[in-house]
Amino acid sequence: HPPPHTAMRAATAPVVVARQGGTPSSSGRGRKTNQRTGRARQPAPDWAKPPSRERATSSTTSRQRTSGGSATASASPRAAQKPPRARDDAEVNVPSAFKTVDAVRERELAHSFNDASVGTDVFAGERQVTLEERLHYERDGHVCIRKAIDDAFACNPMVRALTTEIMSRRLEAYKHRVAVLCPGVNARDVQSVDDAKSVLKKHSHEDVGFLQTFNLHRDVKSDAREYILSKRFAKIAADLLGCEKVRLYQSCVFVKEPGMAETNWHSDLNMVPLDTNEFITLWIPLRSLDEDDAALHFASKSHRDFALPYWRTLAGMEDDLESRYEIDTYDELDLGDLTAHHGFTLHWSPPQPEDSVPRFALSICYFADGAKRMDAKHLRRSPHEEDMWSYESWLKDVKPGARARHPELPLVWP
Repeated sequence: HPPPHTAMRAATAPVVVARQGGTPSSSGRGRKTNQRTGRARQPAPDWAKPPSRERATSSTTSRQRTSGGSATASASPRAAQKPPRARDDAEVNVPSAFKTVDAVRERELAHSFNDASVGTDVFAGERQVTLEERLHYERDGHVCIRKAIDDAFACNPMVRALTTEIMSRRLEAYKHRVAVLCPGVNARDVQSVDDAKSVLKKHSHEDVGFLQTFNLHRDVKSDAREYILSKRFAKIAADLLGCEKVRLYQSCVFVKEPGMAETNWHSDLNMVPLDTNEFITLWIPLRSLDEDDAALHFASKSHRDFALPYWRTLAGMEDDLESRYEIDTYDELDLGDLTAHHGFTLHWSPPQPEDSVPRFALSICYFADGAKRMDAKHLRRSPHEEDMWSYESWLKDVKPGARARHPELPLVWP
């Protein structure tokens, strides 16, 4: 992970940064970046350079024709050759998991995989997404869906199931933080929460911003499973994406204990090995949040800002985010409300106050059916490995470039 002063500048493009650590600004609306580093300007890519005199003369000569339409004898010998391909960008280093496919397992799944929807009806009925909510999501890259579960009391069993699970898996969540924040430390050697805290204090270059428990829905014995697979949530995602079918990519329960640090600016889709733009995250608080709690803050319209990563180097992306985007949040959320954001929407979360109770939130990520598994060839950058714990188990079973169909990526709507 980059240190806090570089994490901000890396996050202003859709590039992968850690979701973790640092110190918030006094405004509570985002963190200002450092001044420009004065790095040498990068040379223009080949396609942006004018042709050399030799190439220009050769090209002109090759176009000269006789009255009969054939090339003259003075034409360049290169004229009959195919034009040279543009020079590829330097290859990026990708995790070995991206290059490994279990061909036998892939064939077995192709013949035996039952791809029927596993969505549940644990919450009765549907929450119809309004036209205004859809337009807000399309325009700004985020929206608040009030009363996604209209009866707050109906949320109580879900809250109990999820909080019970995450408390029983607290050590696992701390091990994940060790794996992400402490390179060179084997998280498997951590034996207790106190042990993990000691390792993080000694080896981590950032403060812990949250604890994360992955994919409770994949545990068929988990009481939380039926709530995460709810069709009511999946239908909201499908409506906002504007697609007929959605798959569940990942579920996480995020815990911010009192005093935990901010979560850095990041965008979710940069950690996902899928070649798609149709990706959405529903963020569902597991208790009512007031204005002092660490809700998500969004850089509005950042999901549509293709120019920033296309033209700018990291050195050119050090401007303050607030000068480029409006930073919005939904300060008060009731139990049953949720926020939704596009996979490329930049967002962050402030620290959780010392004198508060822990903030729990369920995050469910969906993608439109038909997305393909990312191919490691010709990548500009590699997805960040922070979420590899989540996708490593299915990645090797799906051929690069193939549709992402797998038992761990189930259809949940319709």
